[in-house]
Amino acid sequence: MSTATQTLGATTKLSQHEIIPAPNDVGALANRINKETRSLHDKIDKVVTLKFAIALKNYKIFRQGLQAFYHVFDAIETSLYQQLEIDDEWTEMFKQVWKPEIARREKAQQDLMFYYDDRKEKFMHPVMSEQVAFANHIKEVTKEKPYLLFAYLHVMYLALFAGGRVMRSSFARAAGFYPRKSGLSHEDVIKMGANFFTFDVADENLFRIIYKRDYELVTRNALTEEQKLEIIEESKYIFAQNLKVVTELEQHNLEKLTKNWTYYAITRGYYVVLFLLLVVIMFYLRKIVLQFI
Repeated sequence: MSTATQTLGATTKLSQHEIIPAPNDVGALANRINKETRSLHDKIDKVVTLKFAIALKNYKIFRQGLQAFYHVFDAIETSLYQQLEIDDEWTEMFKQVWKPEIARREKAQQDLMFYYDDRKEKFMHPVMSEQVAFANHIKEVTKEKPYLLFAYLHVMYLALFAGGRVMRSSFARAAGFYPRKSGLSHEDVIKMGANFFTFDVADENLFRIIYKRDYELVTRNALTEEQKLEIIEESKYIFAQNLKVVTELEQHNLEKLTKNWTYYAITRGYYVVLFLLLVVIMFYLRKIVLQFI
């Protein structure tokens, strides 16, 4: 019987048994996380898909969302790199899973520098409450329990693998989305503003499979069941907090829009009343003048 194979790229093929974990492997931590967070994943996915479609109409909206998640990835990678400098039981595990090409902090920063015209002070520090809370939470809990980083290495990074190509395609077709930059072609602008969804590897599919394989090999036997359950619970928190971050941004923009419309209505209302008052005055002045003619 021939061995089933899966085409991964132009030159890469792996036999099915080389791809782990298998989708039906109920013991794999990644599969357990996916199962336990499916409803939360579906909820945030619908919200983000809708918001992303809106964001592609205006780069100023998109950069807000990117800025929010820049701080999340910054907190993750800051905590991870600190852990990699420590020689303890977790350091070697993270070294086996982490791949430098998957890091998103610098990629997000490149895009934000583009969208904010090289004004780093515009995005370097989180100011909205849910963003601050999320970043602080990541640093605090992973310092106390480093193994909780495995929740973030699965939830936050694999999501980008899944959606990266779709996002890049959407960016390429988003006419009128990008800020105007003199001397740059549309292709140049896309390259400068879509780094966050780009992985500098020859074969993204193969890279994703290797990442998932190493994650499974490291976490299957080296973690206790109690630690795995904590990682699953932290994964639920990640989805819930992602939703809070997106919702907070939406509320912020709605309040800003409402204030603008309120200001518009107040100022316009003032001038309307003033105009009507002038009309009334002119009417009575005309009557008075006519009485003396």
